[in-house]
Amino acid sequence: MKISRLRIYQVDLPLDKPYALCGGRLHYTALDSTIVVIETDQGLFGIGESCPWGASYLPAFALGVRAGLAELAPHLLGCNPLNLNAINQVMDQALPGHPYVKTAVDMACWDILGRHCNLPVHALLGGRLNTELILQSSIPTATPRQMVADMHLAHAEGYRTHSCKVGSGVPADLSRIQSLLAERVRGDHLTFDANRAWLPAQAVAVMNAVRDYEVHFEQPCETLEQCQHVRNLTRQPLILDECIHGASDLYRACALNTAQAIGLKIARVGGLTKARHLRDYCIQ
Repeated sequence: MKISRLRIYQVDLPLDKPYALCGGRLHYTALDSTIVVIETDQGLFGIGESCPWGASYLPAFALGVRAGLAELAPHLLGCNPLNLNAINQVMDQALPGHPYVKTAVDMACWDILGRHCNLPVHALLGGRLNTELILQSSIPTATPRQMVADMHLAHAEGYRTHSCKVGSGVPADLSRIQSLLAERVRGDHLTFDANRAWLPAQAVAVMNAVRDYEVHFEQPCETLEQCQHVRNLTRQPLILDECIHGASDLYRACALNTAQAIGLKIARVGGLTKARHLRDYCIQ
């Protein structure tokens, strides 16, 4: 089987309402998504997607996805989409870095493999262990009252875990956190995500002022080293995501016990093939 054609589509994804994160410094009203359809000489096709959060959240942006795909496409024509490791090697050699570009291709090839085997992709990745999928809501940065209202609305919609976006400074964030903790429904779980917005001293001040030691804090600072400093001076569990770019970052975070959990985003690490390695390491 060989890749015979790649078709690329741009799709605007409007949000229900404006969304703010990183302490309110990043604002979005819509997302620019790129859809890739890979066709083969045997009639099978697969679909993948890459959808960065604007251009200022991570080193990734929608126009870069489409420019990168144009660069990769000539190298992919004629390749066997069922050989996922070879596909990723071709992409890494043709375009070093830019994992968010390669994600859509890798996803589409996994889709082709699933269709070829007549199996869902989760079966190809080792099988499903859980019987239901737990989703968490995402509460954008706003006033304490608005964030509480958004949390209650999410609960009414069936969410029981809420990722609350903070990161604008110690007094403002403590006001948000204390209001959300006071108003949460019994049994719901809260995560406070700064999206790298805090300096280490700010993160330590906020976390040590919160007496609930089961609350998770996510990506308090920019770098893994800064998060390690915070880890040494606080008690709550840390979730890392934006500073886990690949296997080496994950190994360091585990060796130092910096992270008690990670947010594994497929587009940030370059697709399902590479995300699978990180998932398996976490399980071990």
